[in-house]
Amino acid sequence: MFKNFKPITLQIDCSRLIILVALCFTLFYNLRFFRNSAAIYAHDIGGVLFVASLALFLFALTVLVLAMLCFRFIVKPALALIFIGAAAANYYMNTFNVVIDTTMITNIMRTDRREVADLMSVQLAIQILLLGVLPSWLVYKTTIKFPSFMLTLLQRLKLIGSAVVLLLVSIAPFTPYYTSFFRENKMLRYYANPVTFIYSSVRIVDMALASVENLVRTPIGLDAHNPASDSQRQLVILVVGEAARADRFSLNGYPRATNTLLAEAGVTSFKNVYSCGTSTAYSLPCMFSLSDRTDFDLDTANQTENALDVFTHAGVNVLWRDNNSDAKGVAEEIAFEDFRSADVNNVCDIECRDIGMLNGLPDYIEQHPTGDIVIVLHQMGMHGPDYYKRYPSNFEIYTPVCKTNQLENCTDEEIGNAYDNAVSYTDFFLSQLIVFLKNYDNRFGTVMYYMGDHGESLGENGLYLHGLPYVLAPDIQKHVASIIWFGANYPIDQNLIREKLDAELSHDSYFHTILGLLHIETSVYDPNKDFLNSAR
Repeated sequence: MFKNFKPITLQIDCSRLIILVALCFTLFYNLRFFRNSAAIYAHDIGGVLFVASLALFLFALTVLVLAMLCFRFIVKPALALIFIGAAAANYYMNTFNVVIDTTMITNIMRTDRREVADLMSVQLAIQILLLGVLPSWLVYKTTIKFPSFMLTLLQRLKLIGSAVVLLLVSIAPFTPYYTSFFRENKMLRYYANPVTFIYSSVRIVDMALASVENLVRTPIGLDAHNPASDSQRQLVILVVGEAARADRFSLNGYPRATNTLLAEAGVTSFKNVYSCGTSTAYSLPCMFSLSDRTDFDLDTANQTENALDVFTHAGVNVLWRDNNSDAKGVAEEIAFEDFRSADVNNVCDIECRDIGMLNGLPDYIEQHPTGDIVIVLHQMGMHGPDYYKRYPSNFEIYTPVCKTNQLENCTDEEIGNAYDNAVSYTDFFLSQLIVFLKNYDNRFGTVMYYMGDHGESLGENGLYLHGLPYVLAPDIQKHVASIIWFGANYPIDQNLIREKLDAELSHDSYFHTILGLLHIETSVYDPNKDFLNSAR
C-alpha cells in the first residue's frame, strides 16, 4: 500500500518565504523588544496601539532587510545563519537584557573558550535547537522557486516597495510616539531581532575589511625617552581590573568591608572615574590609546601604537601577563604571557587565579638589571556571569550566592553576594601585589596602579552583565574602581594626590598618567591630561 507513497515536498517562491520568515522572527524572536517597549509605552490605549504598530513596523523592516540579503544562491545558507544568530540573540537578550550591537559582537569575537563555556547552558542549547536549527532545517528542505531573472527582480522590487509602504503606514498614525521611540528611547531599537544583529554584523565585516587594507601600525612617541635627571629606576605594575564597579568597593564608601586589606595598605582610591567603554574589547584598547573616548575608533586603534609601545621606544622593559581572555590587540609588540593554564599558573582550582600571575616575577625583574620595568596584569577579576567561580571557596564571605550562569534564576541578593566575594578576592590579590612590591622599595620607585575596564549590571532595572551602548548604558556599567599605591621611595606628594579623590576622572587620562609615572618625555605626552602631574 506504500508502494506509490511520495514524501511531501515543500515548495514556495522566495518572496513568500521572506514574508513567512519575517513573520516568524517578529512573533517568536522579539519578546524582549516588545516587553521593554510595553513597559515604557503601554500605559494607556494609545500606548497599547503604538506597541501593536511596532509589531507591524518590525515585520516590515525585517522583510526589507531580508529582501536585500536573500538571493538565489545564498538564500538558504543566509537564512540558516540568521536563524541561528537570532536564536542566540533572543536567548541572551531575554536572559541578561543585553543588546547584540557592534560592541557586543566585537566582544563575542574576542571571547575565548573559557568565557564561552561560562555563557553556555541547557536553555541556550534548547533555544538554538528549536529557534535556530529546526527552522534552518525546514528552509533547507524547502524547494524555493525562482522564475526568470527579470521576473525575480520585479517581484523583489515589489516586495521592497510593499515593505516601505507598510513602514509608512505603521508610523503615520503614531508619529509622536515614533518620535519619542527614535529620539528618547533609542535603546529599544537595539532589541529588534534579527535586524540589529544583522546590521551590526555587516558593520563588523566592513570594519574588518577596512583594517585589512592597512596592516602596518602607525608609530607614535618615537622620541620617547627618560630625562637625564631621572636617575631612579621605576618598577610599575599596572593592573587591569575586570568588571570593577566603583560602588562595590568599600574604599569608595560601600558599606560591606570588601577592601579591608587595601585599606590597611594605605592605598588611594579615586571615587569618580569613568570608563571609555562598557566592554573589555572596547575599553582595553581605548585605555592605552592616545585618543580620548569621544575620538576613539577601534579600527584605528588596531592600526596605531599605544602607550605600551611608547614605553618600549623609551627603553622600558614591558611585560603583559593575562589571566583573562587576551590583551585585545594592546600587547602586539611586547612580551606576552598567558596565565590561564596550570602549566604556567601555580594557583589553579576550578580556574586559574589572579594571584598566580605573581609567580616568576622576581625572575623577570632580575633578568632586566637596567631600565625601568612596567608589568601589566590583566585580571579575571569579577568577570560574569559566573561570579561564584571568580574566588576560592575560603573567600565565600557573603551568602547565599548565585551558583549558576542563569542569573535570572537567582535573586539580586545572591548575585550581589557572589560579586562582592569576587571583589574581596581582588582586595586580597592587590594587597599581595603590594607586599610583593615592597620587597623592591630599596631598588626602585615602586607603584601599583589598578584600573577597572568597565562596570557591571547585577540585575538593576532588569539588566545584567555589561556591554550596552555607551550613551544608553547605566552609570554602573561605566563608573569604575581606580586605586593607586606608591612605594616608600617613589617621589610623590600624597597630600596633592588626596585632592584628586573626588575629582571627575576618566580613561582619557590613563595614557598620559602612566607615561608620567615613569617620567617619560615625548611629544605625545600631555601633562594637562596626567592627573598626577602636579603631585610628582
